[in-house]
Amino acid sequence: MSSPPDAAPGKDAFFVEPYTAKELRFHVAGAVINGGLTLAALGWLIATWDRHPTAWWGVALAVLAGLYVADLVSGLLHWAFDTWFHEDIKFVRRMVLQVREHHVYPQRIFRIHFTHDAGTLSWIALILTAPVLAWAIFGAGAESALSAYAILAAGVFSPVLVFMLETHKCGHRAKNPPWVRLLQKSGLLLATPHHMRHHSGNHDVNYCIVNGWADRTLGRLGLFRGLEWLVARLAGAVPQENDHDWLRRFGRAVMGRNRRQRSA
Repeated sequence: MSSPPDAAPGKDAFFVEPYTAKELRFHVAGAVINGGLTLAALGWLIATWDRHPTAWWGVALAVLAGLYVADLVSGLLHWAFDTWFHEDIKFVRRMVLQVREHHVYPQRIFRIHFTHDAGTLSWIALILTAPVLAWAIFGAGAESALSAYAILAAGVFSPVLVFMLETHKCGHRAKNPPWVRLLQKSGLLLATPHHMRHHSGNHDVNYCIVNGWADRTLGRLGLFRGLEWLVARLAGAVPQENDHDWLRRFGRAVMGRNRRQRSA
């Protein structure tokens, strides 16, 4: 694995080239297809609602399930990029550099616009929800309560996952709007103290960036450590090797400069 390059004079080491026209078309296609499929499924559910013997508690559980799974997937993606990938893999280069930059300069996350990553996240949401929606609409139990709950859960999961980097920003913003602070206090949105634990140590805890529910459950039960052990055992890879390499090259100088500025 190659080491990260030193920053060339006048050039940020974390710089990535702008999206090409082909990449932009790919992102737009993902957003349109995923959004269209989710809206179509919800529209079908509304039109056939009276055929589904749903209960209010089932609807509530479906919504909560959508939120939980979105949080879990956000954590798995975050964990994967923190732990295994490196910038030499062309397909994930942009995301890797964004994550490495974020660990060195956490507040630069506000330079990343929603549209930069919405297309990629839309494709991920589409891949995960399309089979569920197909089963719910065309499967043998299409008019059951379970199919309705599945569509509701997918309808919550998809947009929340697409917006996961925006919820991540809520965990870093110095002053959030009152409605965001209310959602954070209620536990429905990522709280700053919870996420700051990820940045206060070795970047190996609290990966989930929607609301942190999966961190407090599966994370505490050892999900991420168990996955690291499994991948390391099967592939012989070293967890966080690339991330630690970037921090050694750039993080120490930045942290030292920040300490000097605070003491000045």
